[in-house]
Amino acid sequence: MVNISTTYFAKTPTTSRGRGQRRQVSPFGDDQGDSDSGNGNGMEDFFRFFGNPFGQGMPDMPNRNREALGSGVVVDKAGYILTNNHVVDKADQIKVKFSGDPTQYDAKVVGVDEQTDLAVIRVEGKTNLTPAKIGNSDAVQVGDWAVAIGSPFGFQATVTAGIISARERDVPGTLPSTSIFSQTDAAIHHPGNSGGPLLNARAK
Repeated sequence: MVNISTTYFAKTPTTSRGRGQRRQVSPFGDDQGDSDSGNGNGMEDFFRFFGNPFGQGMPDMPNRNREALGSGVVVDKAGYILTNNHVVDKADQIKVKFSGDPTQYDAKVVGVDEQTDLAVIRVEGKTNLTPAKIGNSDAVQVGDWAVAIGSPFGFQATVTAGIISARERDVPGTLPSTSIFSQTDAAIHHPGNSGGPLLNARAK
């Protein structure tokens, strides 16, 4: 299991006009901005709720870099790591940290599947990697034990346990007419957990 941190560089400030639009929310949750260092949205929400003393236009807000957290799992000793697409989507910088190694390694996205919210990233310069053993999700049964490993709030290699609550779930916004997701009650909803592995009792 690895810890993934992403940075979104500040863009040129813009002035909002009129009433704001609703922001889209990923059906998988959103780690982007959960560890936000600030991007001005808070003040825009403040003016929208309490009223804008500047009239219809919003004042220019200073943009700052945003940072977010996620997790991933090594799937190939050449440095390929599987994670969630929403963890690394549109990130300007991706850093990966391995358990027991204080070094942060640069990573690049090599492939994504937006419909299933999966992404593959790769790090270079890290040796002696041990890939995870990939299990067969078709063999999973409701009630099987499940172990989730992630980095909630940056606390690396945190383990939670539960069961497989359901199989072949539909998730709005994903592949139409295809039920491919397993549901678990293992705690994985905290910022930084997305992208970590869900293991069976045989660590696959």
